[in-house]
Amino acid sequence: MEDIVYDAAGGIGRITLNRPDKLNALRVTTYEELARALREAGSDPEVGVVVIAGAGRAFCAGGDVGMAQTALTDERAGRKHYFGRMIALSQEILMMDKPVVCAVQGACVGGGAEMITFADLVIAGRSAYFLFNGTAIGGCSWWGAPQLLPLQVGLRRAEEILLLSARVSSEEAAEIGMINRVVDDEDLASEVENVCQQILDLSEEGVRLTKAAIRSVKESLLASMTASAEMNVSALGKPDLHAAFDAFLEGRQMSWRALRPGQPTPVDGSAI
Repeated sequence: MEDIVYDAAGGIGRITLNRPDKLNALRVTTYEELARALREAGSDPEVGVVVIAGAGRAFCAGGDVGMAQTALTDERAGRKHYFGRMIALSQEILMMDKPVVCAVQGACVGGGAEMITFADLVIAGRSAYFLFNGTAIGGCSWWGAPQLLPLQVGLRRAEEILLLSARVSSEEAAEIGMINRVVDDEDLASEVENVCQQILDLSEEGVRLTKAAIRSVKESLLASMTASAEMNVSALGKPDLHAAFDAFLEGRQMSWRALRPGQPTPVDGSAI
């Protein structure tokens, strides 16, 4: 595989996002390889728990902007990506009969932050922070966050996090229930290992049935996800999203206020 590393040993399937120079940003290849690794882990009778981690100083910086500008050029391409890759990936996490544990350090942004909402357990190092940045980039965090985050942190807190594209520290994320626990970065690997060993000490059938029982709750909330995906497909044909992508790639600061009717344009022209 090109974008991830997968290995299985001692009952644990380990999937590592392996684009550290890009802060493990997700591109077409990454989504496809993640789904493939999850299927491999799911079908391996010797694997009892799966860990998803990121190489380097970040878990995942979200979607690869360069990929988005070149691959998500119209609504047809958007539907193929959203339904054929993103929703397909989250279904692999949900439908697998083994727990999926996310080990997070550093940036966990955009699609990376939404991916952890589907996981069964999330453990973070103190350097981790979480950012659902849809409103900051001219789109919407549609992939799991609007459906599952209110369950995890409460509706009012979820609204604040999503509407304001608010950055959430690892400590706050643990306190409000976005993640399970936070540890010092140097202890992250050992804490994840301890949790995996606890799972392997339990009844395989019991774990499978418990995940299935909880899955039904998630599935009822995720019923609106396909409609949210369709709405975001339409955003690909509108200027906001691509204006934000262009600004990012060109190193410019995007000023959304200046694009609102009646609001002044900054002197430095940063909104252009």
